[in-house]
Amino acid sequence: MWVKKAFRDYYKPKLKRELKRDPTPEECDQRFEEIYQQINLTLLVGVYEGVSIYFYEIAKFTLEEFNGFRDNCEEYLFERFGGGNYKLNFYEGTSFIVTVNFKIKGESKWEHLLPENAKS
Repeated sequence: MWVKKAFRDYYKPKLKRELKRDPTPEECDQRFEEIYQQINLTLLVGVYEGVSIYFYEIAKFTLEEFNGFRDNCEEYLFERFGGGNYKLNFYEGTSFIVTVNFKIKGESKWEHLLPENAKS
């Protein structure tokens, strides 16, 4: 699963320090499953402002919601939000795990989700 690979740099070093040795694949799988059951996500979209790009949060997802589109992230993002530069941030509780980026071509459908002070 692509999520396990994306999380590897988050859980493997901590597990290695705890065990004081390299973890077995089974131990890595077990730690991943423990973390995965506690994740929540935020979706940010990039907006060009001059020569810079600023990212604004436009959605939050629970584990259950993410499980519904995990295997087709790009398709889901395109259907719901349209095209754009997206950052899908994963958290274990309040601890940041990783960002996965998606660059999806097409018309955007997210402008109404931006904060009032954002320029689109």
